[in-house]
Amino acid sequence: MGWTARISRRFVIALTLLLLLLFYAWLVEPNWIEVTQHEVRFKTLPEEFNGLVMAHLSDLHIRKYGNRESRTLTLLAEAKPGIVVVTGDFTLERSDPAAIQRFLRDLRDLHPPFGIWAVLGNHDHWYPPAENDAAVRMLFKDTGVALLVNQWGRLGKGPDTISLIGVDDPFSGYADLAAALKGTQRTPFAVLLTHSPQIFMKADLMKFDLVLAGHTHGGQIRLPGIGALWLPDGSEGYESGWFYGQSAQMYVTRGVGTSILPFRFFCRPEIALITLKRGQ
Repeated sequence: MGWTARISRRFVIALTLLLLLLFYAWLVEPNWIEVTQHEVRFKTLPEEFNGLVMAHLSDLHIRKYGNRESRTLTLLAEAKPGIVVVTGDFTLERSDPAAIQRFLRDLRDLHPPFGIWAVLGNHDHWYPPAENDAAVRMLFKDTGVALLVNQWGRLGKGPDTISLIGVDDPFSGYADLAAALKGTQRTPFAVLLTHSPQIFMKADLMKFDLVLAGHTHGGQIRLPGIGALWLPDGSEGYESGWFYGQSAQMYVTRGVGTSILPFRFFCRPEIALITLKRGQ
C-alpha cells in the first residue's frame, strides 16, 4: 500500500468516526434522558414531608411536541414523584405555544400530590411566544401549573409547612427576591426555585434550606477529565450537581432540552429525583 493510499484510508476512518460522533451527539444523547436519584437530609424538614420525592426539571426548550417530551412524561409517570418543579426555559426560538401548553397539560394529568410549580428562565423572556409578561403567563393558563413570578407558595398546614419561593430569572435581571418574600412568614423549611444559579450566595445568606436551579445545561458538551467546554453567562461556575453553602444546599440540573446547538456529549439530559429526608 502506497503512502497516498495509507493517508486516504486514515482520512476515511477519521471522517467516519467524526460522523458517528456527530450522529450520537445530535440524535442519540439529546434524547437519552437520565433519571438521577438523590437523597438529601435536613434537620429542619417537617416530619410530614419526610420522604417526599421532588422531581426537578429545567430547560425543556420545547420547539414541538416530540419524542423527548413524550419520554419525559413517561419517565415522570413511572417515578410517581410527590411534587414536580420546573426551573424555567420552556421556550426556544420558533417554539410552538400549542406544544408547550400540551406538554404542561399532560404534565398536570400526572397529578402529583403536592402539585406542579414553575419559574421562568431567560429564554421565556427572549423569544416568541414570550413577547411580553402577559404572553408568558398565557402559556400557563388552564394548565394546572403554579407559576411563581417573584411569588411564594405553601405546602402543608400549621407547623408541618414548607415554603416554595419562586424568583423570576436572575440572569435576565427580573429576579426580585424581596418581592417574592413579601407577605410570607418564615416556615421551618424553605425551597427557592430559580432558573440561573447565580442567586445562590444570596439565598445562602438568607438561610434557605434548598435551592433548585438549571440554566447551565451542564455545559451540553463535556469531555472526560475536562468537564464542560462552555457554560452560559449566569452560571457563575455552577456547572451541575450539588453545591453547599453555610445554610443552603443547591442542586443544578443538566436540564432536558438543548439550546444554541442541538447537541449533547457526555452530558445526558436529566430528570432529577430528590428525596427529602429528615435528619442531620
